[in-house]
Amino acid sequence: MLTFPKPAGAARAGPSPDTPVAESAPYSPSELTPARPGAGRRSFNLTRWFSLLSFACIGTVSVVSSILLSRFLTDNLLERDANILMDVVQSIAEVQDTSAYFLGRSTDVRDRSLEEFFVHVARLPDVLRTNIYARDQQVIWSSDRALIGKYLGPNPELEEALAGKVAVESGVIGANGDAKPEHLLLRSAEPRFVENYLPVRAAAGGPVIGVVEVYRVPAALFQTITRGLQLIWAIALGGGLFLYLTLFWIVRRADRVIEEQSERLLESETLAVIGEMTAAITHGIRNPLASIRTSAELCQDDASPSVREGARDIMAEVDRLTEWVRQLLTYSAQEPARLEAVYLAPLLKASLAGFDREMQRRGVELNVAVAAALPPVRGERVRLSHALNSLLSNALEAMPEGGLLEVAAKVSPDARTVEVTIRDNGIGIPRDQLPRVFAPFFTSKRKGLGLGLPLVKRIVTRFGGSVSITSESGQGSEIVVVLPVHSS
Repeated sequence: MLTFPKPAGAARAGPSPDTPVAESAPYSPSELTPARPGAGRRSFNLTRWFSLLSFACIGTVSVVSSILLSRFLTDNLLERDANILMDVVQSIAEVQDTSAYFLGRSTDVRDRSLEEFFVHVARLPDVLRTNIYARDQQVIWSSDRALIGKYLGPNPELEEALAGKVAVESGVIGANGDAKPEHLLLRSAEPRFVENYLPVRAAAGGPVIGVVEVYRVPAALFQTITRGLQLIWAIALGGGLFLYLTLFWIVRRADRVIEEQSERLLESETLAVIGEMTAAITHGIRNPLASIRTSAELCQDDASPSVREGARDIMAEVDRLTEWVRQLLTYSAQEPARLEAVYLAPLLKASLAGFDREMQRRGVELNVAVAAALPPVRGERVRLSHALNSLLSNALEAMPEGGLLEVAAKVSPDARTVEVTIRDNGIGIPRDQLPRVFAPFFTSKRKGLGLGLPLVKRIVTRFGGSVSITSESGQGSEIVVVLPVHSS
């Protein structure tokens, strides 16, 4: 490592951890171009609106679909279970030949076949109570003897079953205050129940001769329904969340691409304006500037000190205007980059050598720490040299009364990039100006054009690198240039 130690007593100029940092990318496009009509309006935030609206829409669809599927699953399972139970009851009725009893031609309740029929029905799995109705809706048999021979009032489900259709009702025991008389004294450890009204026919496909009402607490069926509902809600909510996050990521990425393209479009418009302006400036003033400088150089032979001093001032101002024209030409250039392998160590050495006299004149101490055997980076030697010269020039201008300039270069831990750090302990940059330091034509210098840092950023990003600046007013600045290693 090439290292020039600090002078004794020199304070480190690095910013504190909470010092603000300006990245090379974030500057407002409104600072580059004149205000357009409607520019004062509040911009449309695509990501925010999409996140809110998509969350509401996907959430609503997920919940509504879960509710509908839950109802469909529950109703179909209960109806399927009731149809199976009806087939069982119908088979028992046909085997026991109960048609005469239902039709009123036999009233002997103690008839053995009828007793067996009632017992078989009452002992079906999960049955709490059984009521058997004739066609006149009178209870002709019940597991609750107090209900036999009674008419329990209007019952829509019973009427539906007498019409030949299985009626199914489910609920919680006592949830409605035992609204139906047959719910009285109906108790079970399982609060949920299923009430099935099963039509009984004289023969398969024959007319309905009665109805068997069965109160059941099918725990296994309820467990199956519960697992099905949990699965439906899990799939709906999980799928909705996955869809939301996927779409949000896509829209967020698209929003960033749109912002980047918008910035590039504005930058292209700015470059077009700069190109036209540069052409006019180059054509209009370059030759006159050369003539003015030649005349000023001739005045250096004059014996009068005041004339020689005025000539030097003229030459300095002409050189400054010429440099402005050169910067404009460089910044507006659109030719594609011709990438090559560039070794930074000799490039830094040459750039520092060019500022050696200026550093001595300003009383600036130099501390260089360049890692040995730096790999080559991807770029162009001439443009990278210009970028480094511009950064060193800014650092020296920030230390008019002298100070410490630190230059370091090292390979990143992943060996994919090379980091060049230029640090000074000069006047620094105010916090409110940091977000705009990379904006074209923004400058705090009285005689600056505002294209130094923007040109550095443009050169470095063209080679796939990045530039960031950390600074605090009165504490100095630190600029980090990251360049990709050249792959052979």
